[in-house]
Amino acid sequence: MVNFSHTDAGTAETVWTAVHGDAAGVQALRIDGLRRLVVVASHPDDETLGAGGLIARAGGAGVPVTVVVLTNGEASHPRSRTHDPGRLAELRRVEVTAAVTALAPTALVRLVELPDGSLAERPEEASRAISVELGAGGPGTWLVAPWSLDGHPDHAAAAEAARHAARGRGVSLFEYPIWAWHWSTPGDPIWSDGVLRTLDLAPEDRRRKSRAMALHISQVQPLSELPGDEAIIQAAFGAHFEREYEIFIEIETEKESGNRASLAGDFFEEFYAGNRDPWSFETRWYEERKRSLTLSALPRKRYRAALELGCSIGMLTAGLADRCDTVAAVDIAEQPLQVARARLVSRPSVTFARLTLPTEWPEGSFDLIVFSEVGYYFSAEELRAVLGRCRDSLAAGGVLVACHWRHPVPEYPLTGDQVHAELGRLAGFERTVEHRERDFLLEVFEAAPARSVAQHEGLVP
Repeated sequence: MVNFSHTDAGTAETVWTAVHGDAAGVQALRIDGLRRLVVVASHPDDETLGAGGLIARAGGAGVPVTVVVLTNGEASHPRSRTHDPGRLAELRRVEVTAAVTALAPTALVRLVELPDGSLAERPEEASRAISVELGAGGPGTWLVAPWSLDGHPDHAAAAEAARHAARGRGVSLFEYPIWAWHWSTPGDPIWSDGVLRTLDLAPEDRRRKSRAMALHISQVQPLSELPGDEAIIQAAFGAHFEREYEIFIEIETEKESGNRASLAGDFFEEFYAGNRDPWSFETRWYEERKRSLTLSALPRKRYRAALELGCSIGMLTAGLADRCDTVAAVDIAEQPLQVARARLVSRPSVTFARLTLPTEWPEGSFDLIVFSEVGYYFSAEELRAVLGRCRDSLAAGGVLVACHWRHPVPEYPLTGDQVHAELGRLAGFERTVEHRERDFLLEVFEAAPARSVAQHEGLVP
């Protein structure tokens, strides 16, 4: 990392303007085709300084925007005698929420609250938080994070977390400098490390950015007149962010892996070949416990018609049969279906079908759809299609329950966290149950506005 202080004189903005003012040698950044924007900030105010104009532009164009703030920035004034870290954290949480709203009123803010100054020690948590917001990713999704070469250890850690989260999601990844404008010079070798892209800001973008910067009061104004309470963003430094443009570094990602195809039926036929229970559904306590939790999470005692997607050898199907008048269970492979049929041969209320989702889909309307350990087998595009089919097949007041393994599997196009992030964006539904463990996620979604179990029972209004 680079040794610098916010009190240093730094490189004057006029030096940078002389190089980038006419955008010579810098490619234009256009938001044509931008479908969703996720901006990562190491600390409150990073998002405004480095990407405030982009957030404003995207929000003004109706693009969904989420800002992931990894820390509360409580270490910004380590020598302050008037504001301890707890008070600073409270101030900065309020400031960043107000600033993002000023940039894009409909934008969402996710406060992760990892320790300021120690992001490098929490890479998995940072990456996981970003991954959840990215969901399945795919074309049109932009991930924008602090620059890895910005000279601040938290910025480098945030960049690494973003790069890790971007892998396999087919997103466009950009990074934004903040402190590099202060300590480096145009001739510094760091600027040859990536493709520079410039976003010209419209007057409204600049106005919103200026307003948002002013709302980070603890950073742009002194906390008091005492030593240690000086403003972090002093005039000369702040001038770098009053430009008519913003500059980003485009980062090469494995975009093609984000478009990995869904796993085909052949994969599962080979997986089951010579092994009736390759996942040990019948013998592992882990599986038995997870099935019990899934059934317990269902908000109603009884269902008219259930659809189980990816039933495998029918272990969960048997439990559903006890709670539902009818169960339609489907799978992509014939071998596990044969085991499932034999298991439930005495239950005529259960039917099985071999289908390739989402192009093939069972007929009928269901008041319960079970989507367990199957979502990560689909490509990002086909997952969205499957979820759309689920929404269309649910009867009024229907329930969608989902459960997925959280650890990455190289062969799978998606992760469980990606699947559930996409579920959380299902229009018209709200999450009514959330059970999160280190190994799996279990969630229930119901049509909004949903009623709780206690409301259904008449215990509360």
